[in-house]
Amino acid sequence: MTLAVMKNDVKLPSASKTAVLRLLLVFFSFLFIGRPIALAQKVGVVLSGGGATAMVHLGFLKYLEEQDIPIDYIGGTSMGAMIGAMYAAGYSIEEMDSLVHSPEFQMMAEGELDVSMKFYYLQSDPNASAATLKYKKGQIISNALPTNLIDPVLMDWKLMEGLSQADAAAKYQFDSLFIPFRCIAANVEKKQEVVFRDGSLNLAVRASSTYPFYLPPRRINGDLLYDGGIYNNFPINVVYQDFMPDVILGCNVSGEAPSPQEEDIFSQLQAMIMFRDPITNPCENVVVVRPDVQSIGTFDFDKISEAVRAGYLATADSIEVIKALIDRRVTAEERAEKRKQFRKKFKPLVVEEILVDGLDKSQKSYIHKMMGRRQGDVPLSTLKEPYFRVFADEKVQSVFPMLTYNTSTGKYKMNFEIQKEKDLFLSFGGNFSSRSINTGFVGLRYNLFRKSAATLDANSYFGRFYGSLHVGLRWDITSRSFPINIETSYTQNRWDYYKSLSAFFEDVKPSFILLNERFGNLAVNMRAGNQGKIRAEASYLYLFDQYYQTNQFLSVDTADRTDFTAGIFRVTYDRNTLNRIQYADKGTKLLISLKYVVGQEITIPGSTSVLRDSTTNHHEWIVGKLSYTNFFLKKGLYRLGFNAEGVASTQDFFNNYISSSIAAPAYQPIVESSTFFMSQFRAHSYAAGGLINVFEMTKNFHLRLEGYVFNAFGQITKNELGKPIYNWKDRPYGMASGALVYHSPLGPVSVSANYYDQKERPWSVLFNFGYIIFNRSARD
Repeated sequence: MTLAVMKNDVKLPSASKTAVLRLLLVFFSFLFIGRPIALAQKVGVVLSGGGATAMVHLGFLKYLEEQDIPIDYIGGTSMGAMIGAMYAAGYSIEEMDSLVHSPEFQMMAEGELDVSMKFYYLQSDPNASAATLKYKKGQIISNALPTNLIDPVLMDWKLMEGLSQADAAAKYQFDSLFIPFRCIAANVEKKQEVVFRDGSLNLAVRASSTYPFYLPPRRINGDLLYDGGIYNNFPINVVYQDFMPDVILGCNVSGEAPSPQEEDIFSQLQAMIMFRDPITNPCENVVVVRPDVQSIGTFDFDKISEAVRAGYLATADSIEVIKALIDRRVTAEERAEKRKQFRKKFKPLVVEEILVDGLDKSQKSYIHKMMGRRQGDVPLSTLKEPYFRVFADEKVQSVFPMLTYNTSTGKYKMNFEIQKEKDLFLSFGGNFSSRSINTGFVGLRYNLFRKSAATLDANSYFGRFYGSLHVGLRWDITSRSFPINIETSYTQNRWDYYKSLSAFFEDVKPSFILLNERFGNLAVNMRAGNQGKIRAEASYLYLFDQYYQTNQFLSVDTADRTDFTAGIFRVTYDRNTLNRIQYADKGTKLLISLKYVVGQEITIPGSTSVLRDSTTNHHEWIVGKLSYTNFFLKKGLYRLGFNAEGVASTQDFFNNYISSSIAAPAYQPIVESSTFFMSQFRAHSYAAGGLINVFEMTKNFHLRLEGYVFNAFGQITKNELGKPIYNWKDRPYGMASGALVYHSPLGPVSVSANYYDQKERPWSVLFNFGYIIFNRSARD
């Protein structure tokens, strides 16, 4: 204990001074019932790292406050740093508890974004990629590997938004916060811990929380910093050395790094990078609470309530020991008043200037145009959407936001630290199936990023069933109010519907239907809200299809051939908030399109055709399509959605029944259905729809039950000469699927049983790993 004595003009001898100090000490000792330490007792709190398990700290702090235990200093590492920083910034326990139980915090922990902050019009077309390597000039293969599992873009924004006012109120000195604060990061290059005592709270917490390979590291003052838990996961020594508290209360869920296992690469990495000295108590008065979190994993952020309760109960078990060391109490009213006085220093989050770092002059111009040049002061809330829009751009790898308070104006300067995405992308993927529809995928993308931006992409699918080659160039013309991009592309597609039962090593028969198309395309995409886009396009295509008029053909038979050369003009409105490319279970998708087709058909009959003469026909039609998918109900682990689709067309018949079926729009709501040619689900005009039931067995393991009905307005059939005619009395047809789906990091793994009405073999069982996705088709 240090006792301060006011000096006056009277100078006393040293002995007299000592006597006076002793008398004062005795006086205060008796005045406060013989317990002088109780008056000046200072309590330091230490919170360990631990990911989701560190949510016990909320229960720990909550129980301490309920018992009026004082908290004078606080320090932490990783998630302990995040909770400690919020407490030091003046958040109440109730506010913190509400935050960590919010859907937004769950999204932060998982690296997800709310649908309102996803920008569909900026996204490229989906493909079957499972893994992507990224390169820039001069790099080697190790630089192309991914360094983190999740994107911290939402976390970075929320930390900045939630801590910047406290930063400014404390004048960027952690000792001047509501509660003096310390946090720890790790400098792996220098093999040492880094203690943050001043600067930006959100930057310090973000560096301290950078769990290796889960979050990307932060560079501060030239040093690349990682999770402080690598070297000091329970910084009791830092809190003691910096603050010299009389009593230290700790909550610790950290342990030694697990022993490396031969078949566990993650345990090997932890053992290599984590070095933790044995924890020793730096002073006599220390109580460390160790909640039981054996049932909670580091990334089990869906068990926050369980962790908070574990911390609360463990603290309750230790409260008598704590009270025996601490006589001083701080009431709820005193804490509330102190928070109130600290928050009075908060300045409104009004931004007077926006700065962009990390890019050259021309690239900064592109970003400023995307954000919109803003005149005058703007509330921070108005910059949230531009921040996420910049992050969504495929030329940008990361964005880190910072607010700096300007004491002369009472406003903030916003700084976006942007890391440019690498130039070259190489992607691999495809699908591996129990049917012979296995397909490989390789993609290449090159970014050109200057004052304007362009993307050159090429890909190829290769397999027995589907093959494709695509080359395209997209030019982005960006602005905040009316961003557009212009695409030009060339695509070749082939679908081979061979007559085969399925099986891995089956000797397949000749193709029943072989579809080929080649087309060039020019398109303009315009933003229609954050989740929608309007696409206007013109295509010139050449289709050449080969097929048999019956499925009872021989290898010596020759196929019919239909060539179709046409121009297509199409306008599409597409709004998509679905959470996955395939097997979605959340969100909506609305597609409205209007297409005009004009072209010439040439048909040459084969040996299975009743007709023998070649024909040439002119065709011209308009087709409109509306498709809507909506997952509208969630009850616990159950989700219900529906799909509805309608097509209306003035399309006429081609030369024969098969060619007319090929040219007609198809309804293919089940993933596997796109791999079959089923004429009963094709028509010029139709209405169709069905229900999608999803049972969430675990977060990534789902059971799906789907059922659909298709009703053609004039089913395409044929007469005795093989000529197409309408059957206006045909009944509706149905299809259904039951699937177990695991959403792996490399794509969906599924086992499904599927039923198709009026198919020769109505039931199928399919195992598939990867995406069954095709390049854009002129037939759609």
